[in-house]
Amino acid sequence: MAMKNITYEIPKNNKEVFLEPAIEHIPELTLENRRKISGYKFEINGIPFQVLRDKTRMEVLRQAVCYTNGIKSLLRKDKSGLCLYVRNSTQKKVSRLVTQDKLCINELTLDYEAVKNIPVVQTGHEPILYHPGIWIKNHLTQYLVKKLGGIGVNMIVDNDACNMGFMYVPILSEISASVGKVAFVKNKDHVAYEEIVFDDFEPILQFKKEVIDLLSKNDYREDVKTIVEDMQGMFEQFTNRIGEYYQQGCTDMVGLLTAARKSLEKDFGIENLEAPVSWMCDTDGFYHFLLHILYEVERFAKIYNEKLAEYRSIHKIRSKANPLPDLKVLGDSIEIPFWVWVAGGQRAKCYVVNEGEDIKITDGAEVLVTLKKGDEVINNITRLKTLMEIGIKIRPRAITTTMFSRLFFSDVFIHGIGGAKYDTITDEIIKEFFGVDPPGFVTISATLYLPLDAYDSDERELYDIQRSIDDMSYNPERYAPQKTRNEPEFMNRVKEKQRLLKMMAVGNADGKRRYFSQIKELNKLMLTQINAELKKKQMEINTIRDKHAYNEVVRFREYPVCLYPMKVLRGYVLNIFS
Repeated sequence: MAMKNITYEIPKNNKEVFLEPAIEHIPELTLENRRKISGYKFEINGIPFQVLRDKTRMEVLRQAVCYTNGIKSLLRKDKSGLCLYVRNSTQKKVSRLVTQDKLCINELTLDYEAVKNIPVVQTGHEPILYHPGIWIKNHLTQYLVKKLGGIGVNMIVDNDACNMGFMYVPILSEISASVGKVAFVKNKDHVAYEEIVFDDFEPILQFKKEVIDLLSKNDYREDVKTIVEDMQGMFEQFTNRIGEYYQQGCTDMVGLLTAARKSLEKDFGIENLEAPVSWMCDTDGFYHFLLHILYEVERFAKIYNEKLAEYRSIHKIRSKANPLPDLKVLGDSIEIPFWVWVAGGQRAKCYVVNEGEDIKITDGAEVLVTLKKGDEVINNITRLKTLMEIGIKIRPRAITTTMFSRLFFSDVFIHGIGGAKYDTITDEIIKEFFGVDPPGFVTISATLYLPLDAYDSDERELYDIQRSIDDMSYNPERYAPQKTRNEPEFMNRVKEKQRLLKMMAVGNADGKRRYFSQIKELNKLMLTQINAELKKKQMEINTIRDKHAYNEVVRFREYPVCLYPMKVLRGYVLNIFS
């Protein structure tokens, strides 16, 4: 079967939702995925897949419960209780809610067998300031959990580089409206989210001040002023919560933003667990997944690059960098779709060098660990775990992140449109590399505008006036008022132009060029005589352009949910799946 050609488009209209498959078919898809996965017969490093998957589910859920309990401890109104939040999985505190054999999730105690049989609904995104089109995934996850009697898990993609460490803010009081950008963190574009820690609270206070300063400018219209005051109140509440969590000892970007989001989600009945990718990577299941790819790295890289080429061919993409770059294969050195870096540093690409019985993992500069092909699997797993202990991190990239999640952990994965397009490639890699039909996934996106009215203006109006202005340069006589037309000087210029046009029609090439040059000079002279009319048209087009700029700002879909008045969010998302 050929690779899917997904052509999903982001919803363009306010309150519009894109969902594939339809809501009524997702429970059926989830059950079909469970049946499909239960039929997988392959092995991972000599372990039957079903055994490893069941163990991995328990492991990841244990990590998720630990992390979520830590976040919840920050959210308590009574601040005198014990703070369970820790930044790293190696520092986790196992509470009475988590044991080796049992988990307590939302007051439900589950043992190993129960976890095997409960549907796990998973979604995920970077730990940024979500806009509604992203946030809708968390709402759908909660809805499906209730529908299926399952467990919802939001995967925090904290291993991504911090390219989205900012928020958009509407600026409506300038001469022309615009969308502003305020950085939550600065100069961290190549650093993973999980590495970002605030030594003091001043940068966050500065971020808060910059956003409020921009919002406070939006006061030129009374109706806008009232709405912006609600937006500012929502944002201040959100950032004040971040301040509270910082005072309790949570100083990393991922924890602060996750806790603030969870506090907001609590008001909407969302009880999904939170599982950072960095924590998921500290499980035996992930180490086995990584080691399986390392053992068959040549075959994996070949399949990966072939499927990327197929995707580019289907979508007529010429660039070898899109949608993702190929894995580099240079002699015995093979790139794998994982990141590697030393704690506190920047991410680097990860390479494998096969030398006889040795499998060497490098960052392109130095060997970080050497595995032995002929050694027992457990010994190589131990060597990989040792990397974590000495501060060297190996993290999956986009495709391997969802590949691990969909195969080894969840029963249905909820993507946004961008992730869904990439995972058509993941599907094909799974088919070839693991030899199984991959589980299906869900795709959802939504558009919710701020509650600001747009002007009634369309592109055609702008086009028509621009065409009139252009025509004025070529035919100023058409736009002259009657008084100007009656002036002898203007009349003479019009007559001379008409004469030259007739001459052009019958003249040779040299003559036509000469006549055309003379006509241009006449047009310039006549244009000075209709200067008032030209200014009027230019004022009209500037007014329309300002309206269009304003409309683009109020119809921008990527403002974070912490800017939306609560009544707007409630009115939209609480009933969206009912």
